[in-house]
Amino acid sequence: MKDMQKRSFRYRILVMTAIIGALLVISGCALLQRDEPQIRNWQPVISPDGTRIAFASPVEENGFELFIYTPATGEKTRLTRNTIDDWAPSWSPEGERLVFVSNKDDNLDLYIIDIATGATFRLTSHDKEDANPHWGTDGRIAFNSKRSGEWEAYTIDANGANLRLIIAVAVD
Repeated sequence: MKDMQKRSFRYRILVMTAIIGALLVISGCALLQRDEPQIRNWQPVISPDGTRIAFASPVEENGFELFIYTPATGEKTRLTRNTIDDWAPSWSPEGERLVFVSNKDDNLDLYIIDIATGATFRLTSHDKEDANPHWGTDGRIAFNSKRSGEWEAYTIDANGANLRLIIAVAVD
């Protein structure tokens, strides 16, 4: 009787293993045939008071646009509406503006948008790329730029004054 139970147990294990293996193969093939999942909400940043989240999201007809989500109310507000990409938002210390990257003028530059009014102005204007802005608590904005041909770190005031190179590429 014990031999019969052992064979029955082994048979059940064998069948379960075959079923699990088949499921893994089927699901693996399905994964290989699928397109990559599209990430809809990029670069989320929490407002200084912790009540809102700014992010970039692709809009089918326009590329990436900026949005603000308010978790307490579930409200999602679109900030930018254009035919180019806007991304990499960073909050001002008071939480009333965002600095972001845009290719509005066929080049990557930094822009600031007033959240209440939607008014936007160009912060940097250079023929090389500016990217990765971060608005510091002191009101200055740190960012990367290829002004020298290599990526370096700069700071600038929110009004566009006092541009400073803070980390240069080391030259041997």
